[in-house]
Amino acid sequence: MSNSIEKSKVKELLIRRDLEAVQSWIENIRNPQRVLFSLAYDADELVRWRAIEAIGRVAAIWSTNGLKKIKNLLRQQFWMMNDESGGLGWHSPEIIGEILINVPQLIEEFGPMLLAFLDEEPFERGSHLAVYRVASVDPKPFVDKIDLLIKLLEQPDIYIQAYTIMALGEIDPRQVKHYAPKFDTDIEMIKIYNFET
Repeated sequence: MSNSIEKSKVKELLIRRDLEAVQSWIENIRNPQRVLFSLAYDADELVRWRAIEAIGRVAAIWSTNGLKKIKNLLRQQFWMMNDESGGLGWHSPEIIGEILINVPQLIEEFGPMLLAFLDEEPFERGSHLAVYRVASVDPKPFVDKIDLLIKLLEQPDIYIQAYTIMALGEIDPRQVKHYAPKFDTDIEMIKIYNFET
């Protein structure tokens, strides 16, 4: 099957969010990440998020045979956020977050590395979201960075503010009680992909 046909087939599965079919496809193809990485930059935002979600599933499946391949994948994504790579990995933080959520034994090693990109264009939003998502599974790597996150609440970007409040809620809920009220009058809406539904 040609790459374009394979991509179209998987895109249709993602649009339907047929998780069983996606899982079966992942398990029966040699390099599922290639198609999914391509779809993680699709013009359709919903397809992008579902491809990112599926990359996390790839990592979970791979983890049953060891962590070396996943570590290489994570290092590749961090490198793509590096100046040397030309900063091509615009969605790398989100991808890293989903990989770590699905392979939590790597959170301690790789989770804190996301903090370096919280104020690095164009990765700010994705890095904040990834920190929140990862902290929802294991907040420990971020406990000593609460002051940094509190400072980022001063950012004017409402997505960064929201993701930071959400991350603080996972790391230390007391901070949310203290800082969230300052946003009580903010009626701007943000759009977040719901991984549950």
